[in-house]
Amino acid sequence: MKVVVGIPSYNNADTIGYVVKQAAEGLKKYFGGGIIVNADGGSTDGTRDVVLSTKVPEGVEVHSFVYKWPIPGKGSAMKEIMEFARERDADAVVFVDSDLRSITPEWIYKFAKPIEDGYDFVAPLYLRHKWDGTITNNIAYPMTASLYGVDIRQPIGGDFGISSKMLDIYLENEEVWKTDVARFGVDIFLTTTAIANRRKVIQVSLGMKIHNPKDPAASLGPMFNQVVGTLFMLMKRYENAWKDVRDIKPVETWGEEVKGEPEAVKVTLELLKQRARELWEKEKEVLKRVLSDETFKHVEEAIRTFEFPDDLWAHVLFDGAVAYKNGVISNAEPLIPLYFAKTADFVMRTMDMSTMEAEKLIRERARVFLREKGYLIERWFT
Repeated sequence: MKVVVGIPSYNNADTIGYVVKQAAEGLKKYFGGGIIVNADGGSTDGTRDVVLSTKVPEGVEVHSFVYKWPIPGKGSAMKEIMEFARERDADAVVFVDSDLRSITPEWIYKFAKPIEDGYDFVAPLYLRHKWDGTITNNIAYPMTASLYGVDIRQPIGGDFGISSKMLDIYLENEEVWKTDVARFGVDIFLTTTAIANRRKVIQVSLGMKIHNPKDPAASLGPMFNQVVGTLFMLMKRYENAWKDVRDIKPVETWGEEVKGEPEAVKVTLELLKQRARELWEKEKEVLKRVLSDETFKHVEEAIRTFEFPDDLWAHVLFDGAVAYKNGVISNAEPLIPLYFAKTADFVMRTMDMSTMEAEKLIRERARVFLREKGYLIERWFT
């Protein structure tokens, strides 16, 4: 089987060499060799030099280029890796993030082997610290599970395996790559497109994910906008795939889920609250048009107390999706203060919990979203 490992990057010189080395060893050990391709966003720290100078086993090719797609972002890098893989007639493409510190050669096997066995999309399942992945835990996971009825725990995990058939589906419409799919919207696009097209999907257990996490209040606002805007765009595209879904089915999983306590992630609670309040004042008038009267009233109270129950949060995102569909908003930016407030609520609720205890709350959140789905259906289709 011909395997291409794709690594998008931007100023990752300090971590990417390790990722290349582990990927190369995985290709050699399990597939007799293969191709590593790095698509870079114009790094200024020597990222590409590190990639090309990393020693790899015989039979492993290494390529690095600056992607040409004019929108800067992770998605643009992944688009050109997929085009490269298609030109090379790859059977499988494995994407891994350039800042991974927990990747092992086995990751390459676990992402590529299911493709050989007839799967089209392989999602990661890893243990992450309770405060890592706040966009996943608060939005991407509960929305994907409740909308499409598929219990993929890490729909925007960043590391994936995809089949050659999926390359054609992902690349068939160049217009989609002119949206936030070219940025951080790419992961939710890959996952949702596979599910909505009824492709065969599986999760693979990878142990703990250790990477360079971001403090949500300090740096995740733009990512929120890109991920959630793409999620809303895909809801319009695939409404026939989710409108009749009334339950959440487990996804086949390869390997046992790992238990334990991962490396702690820093979250600045006071900054989250401060940013939530400041941006609430800025976006309040827009949110009056986005949210139902009842939702707006409860959100006002949540901004004051930072108690933000999951059913209210579901209504916020459902109202946001309807507003996006109806052209009231053109992107998800007005919802950012509410994401900060919801994240603050979760941090406070889980302060004394282990990651495994917090995980139960996140899993239950998807069930709450499913219970509230009638609210979305009523608003979306009237």
